[in-house]
Amino acid sequence: MTAAIAKRIVVGYDGSEAAERALDRAAELAGYGTTVTVISVAPSDPAEVERVHGLLEDARARLTAQHVSVRTLDPIGDPVAQIVGSAAELGADLVVVGAHNGHTVAPLALGSTSTGVLHGAPCDVLVVR
Repeated sequence: MTAAIAKRIVVGYDGSEAAERALDRAAELAGYGTTVTVISVAPSDPAEVERVHGLLEDARARLTAQHVSVRTLDPIGDPVAQIVGSAAELGADLVVVGAHNGHTVAPLALGSTSTGVLHGAPCDVLVVR
């Protein structure tokens, strides 16, 4: 990413405090014409899929309130593979994830996920503390 504003930002989101900080940072970085794509990955368990849909609606509302253009994705599978793959497909300029704080038991635990995304993403990665 150059000094220009990122036009396509991808955020890995699991509803944890770290992920909420990542969402807020993405909103701060979003400029005119930027689209923030929020990805919340679920295993194939139907209950988890419903939980992810709720998380994505919360994220959409949070970003919309900050006047950020947002879209959501809810793939099923491995969080690292889904975030990295989506970033590549979307031509993302930046991926934002939260650093795992050790207090969450959410499926998208952003310790190993943030590390995997950092090493696998096709673009810059911002890990938010």
